[in-house]
Amino acid sequence: MLQLPMLLTSCLTLLATATAINKRAGGPAATPIPSTCTVANPLPQAGCGIGNVNGYEPSTSFTAANSLYQAYFSSYLSVSDQWTQCSEQCYGYGTPGTCKSAILAYNVPTPKGYYGTAGGVLETACLLYSQYLSPNDFVRAPAGQYTNATGGDIFCGYPA
Repeated sequence: MLQLPMLLTSCLTLLATATAINKRAGGPAATPIPSTCTVANPLPQAGCGIGNVNGYEPSTSFTAANSLYQAYFSSYLSVSDQWTQCSEQCYGYGTPGTCKSAILAYNVPTPKGYYGTAGGVLETACLLYSQYLSPNDFVRAPAGQYTNATGGDIFCGYPA
């Protein structure tokens, strides 16, 4: 009779023991980009450094081969804060060097099937890629799309 309570106690103790929690679904963690890395804007006509460009989107073939992650959301932060979050999500994606390029743009159409929709809703987007972008990887977007875009190739000494 005395062994039954002990058995129940040990079973309950096992059930109450902490277990590892699996990572939840969601966007990549935003990890600050170290000062030893360089962020260069690959957008056409951007000039040197980070600048905003209107009306260019990555080509369909580049996106199909290199897209890692896409987030679409309503704008609630400043452009600067949204760009920081997007680029830091790229830097924090996967193992170091997995994400090489990020784009933040406004009026980007959501893809067909996005949350069960027909797509085409214009939102702010953070787009992450596994390869570096160059101005040659862009095509003209339809009028009014991909506005106020900011892009960055993140160079941190990883192999290309």
